[in-house]
Amino acid sequence: MAKKKVTTAKDKNHLNKVASLGCLICGSPAICHHIRNRGDGKGNLGFGNRATAYETIPLCPSHHVGSFSIHSCKQQFESMYGTEKELLYRTLKEIENMEEANDLFNFYNTKKGEI
Repeated sequence: MAKKKVTTAKDKNHLNKVASLGCLICGSPAICHHIRNRGDGKGNLGFGNRATAYETIPLCPSHHVGSFSIHSCKQQFESMYGTEKELLYRTLKEIENMEEANDLFNFYNTKKGEI
């Protein structure tokens, strides 16, 4: 049996950011889906291997495991919404934009007495 990976505070922080984006498909509250498009290119990671916290995308329960979801009909899901890698790229860009917005907000908040 594979050892369970220890999640660091940095990993948890990233997962919280991913979930806070809301579902990439519908905007509903999201949970993190670990992408499976690794390993041999077919999603076969090998026993005990799992995508890292940084290879997650936000999906609501319906789009994660519902009747038309990434787990139940991956090919149709990806043809409609994009591949897991494309959705991962979109997720990471949205987090980057969120962090830039927070930095700007904090910068102007500390400078408001000077302006």
